[in-house]
Amino acid sequence: MTSQATLVSAPARVELGNARISAIGLVKSEWTKLWSVRSLWITLTVAFALTTALCSYLIFNGQILGDDEGAGDIPFGWTAVYPIGMLILVILGVLTITSEYSTGSIRSSLVAAPRRTGLLLSKAAVLTAVTTTLGALMSVLLYAVLQSAGTVPLAQGMSLFDPQMLWGVLGGTMILPYGVLLGLALGGLLRNAAAAIALYFGVFQLGPQLFPVFLPEGLAHVVDYMPLAALDVMRSGGLSTEPYGVGVAIVVLLAWLVVLGGSSWWLLKKRDV
Repeated sequence: MTSQATLVSAPARVELGNARISAIGLVKSEWTKLWSVRSLWITLTVAFALTTALCSYLIFNGQILGDDEGAGDIPFGWTAVYPIGMLILVILGVLTITSEYSTGSIRSSLVAAPRRTGLLLSKAAVLTAVTTTLGALMSVLLYAVLQSAGTVPLAQGMSLFDPQMLWGVLGGTMILPYGVLLGLALGGLLRNAAAAIALYFGVFQLGPQLFPVFLPEGLAHVVDYMPLAALDVMRSGGLSTEPYGVGVAIVVLLAWLVVLGGSSWWLLKKRDV
């Protein structure tokens, strides 16, 4: 009698050949990683929950935003808290890539994407899409809270699409995806979470205050072209034109992303994992 085991045919071998995961597959993979790795989704949640809570407090309190001698003449004044959310999203960007190096899963990822460029682009695409969408939803929610609270007389009844409101809210919202992309670039450069976060705080966060002390007087203005200075101009909604306008600020920010992101991409292509 033939045993049941012999009746079960062995699974057919699947010849993979040169088959590789598609661009859509890479994006789906990064989407799954974002929501399955605990440190990533917790960091993302904290960034938006904390920013929303602090902004809501400012709006309902009204002492700062509604004060004519304070920020009362800025209808989008609540977005002053957004840099805190950006700071946490920089950490998210760093963890998104360094966690793969620390666990060794980067080897599997690069087997699926041997040209490596698609891996970095898919991470950037997913992080940008998620943080931009959540940032836009958060800004619309906070605008509704602002209108219902009525603690900022200048903003009361002002449309979200009023130029005085729109450009400030848009500029503040866009610093959120910018922060996560900056973190991704730094994480890709150093491949170590602690080193990348230390580099961000030491150079980009504290640098604008420290560098002028050590630089010759003629070079002190260099810090005006660092990312945080340009971000301050962009989220001012056109109220600040010093040291340059919004257009130059956007060019400066894109230049930093191109240099850091390009260096991260080049090292990913050239270095062993």
